[in-house]
Amino acid sequence: MVSRVSATKGWQDTGFKVEAGETYTVSYLSGTWTVDHRTFPRVGASGYASSADSRIHQGCKLDDHRPYGTLYLAEGTGDAAAPVAQGRILHASRGGRVRLRINDDDRCLADNAGSVRVKLSRGVPATALTDPFRHGSGEGRAPYRVVQGYHNNKGRCVIGRGPDHCANQLFSVDLEPTDKAAVSAKVYSPAPGTVRWRDSDTGCLGMDLADGMNLTVCHMSSFNVAAGASVRRNEVLGVRRTPWVHLGVDDRRAGRPYRPVTLTATTSGWDHTLDGAALTSGHEDGVGDVEAVQWGGRSYRVRNEEWAGLEGP
Repeated sequence: MVSRVSATKGWQDTGFKVEAGETYTVSYLSGTWTVDHRTFPRVGASGYASSADSRIHQGCKLDDHRPYGTLYLAEGTGDAAAPVAQGRILHASRGGRVRLRINDDDRCLADNAGSVRVKLSRGVPATALTDPFRHGSGEGRAPYRVVQGYHNNKGRCVIGRGPDHCANQLFSVDLEPTDKAAVSAKVYSPAPGTVRWRDSDTGCLGMDLADGMNLTVCHMSSFNVAAGASVRRNEVLGVRRTPWVHLGVDDRRAGRPYRPVTLTATTSGWDHTLDGAALTSGHEDGVGDVEAVQWGGRSYRVRNEEWAGLEGP
């Protein structure tokens, strides 16, 4: 379901009910908001960058540890609030209806403006990506950081039909575990699918997802799966040869224009989020170092290294 969350209201009931222990996904779709329409620009669900947040009076935050404008969530009637930002995969700590709001205290909402649209799904959508890292035991998710994210023009490794991180890999990301020593070198499948190709030179393989899109996973020294194999989410694909793993989604279906695919949620069709986070570019305002990149007869508006520094899960 899709819910619109206003910046001028406190906690808002989405009508989405969860049971204790249930897994569900909340992802940002679109929209912008501001905590002061007279002074500060509108931002998405991640809230303000630290440089802008530091210029806003700090006496009105719901949570002092996160920027103003961050999307927050609570379950049932409980007071515990968790940041959602661009999106998260959650395990319900209690039953009840999910509530959402902006990170801004109720007494300071009068000068707010705008709203964001959010998608709530049960479980993890089949085509949505989860990170490829696990602790050394193979159990438990491992925190990571995006070290390269969207439109990186430094890499010259050729994957498929274009240079790494530009052209066909325009919306790809490189993920690196925060605690490298504690994380297994195994690469765990970010989604269920069918392996279509492997390339020993680049350490890459390509998988067909449930919607026919290609998922590229790179930087492996050896493979545990063969071309044609069906794999489950979290199944071991191989062993990585670098501290980081490369992930990218693109459309390689026969008879269609070849194009890169953003890691976003959609109101119809399939999601390609990363651990629930929708890496939605937006850029409707055209502010900043936005570039118009041409590929496959289309123009894409994107910033260089837009998601570098993002942390998860």
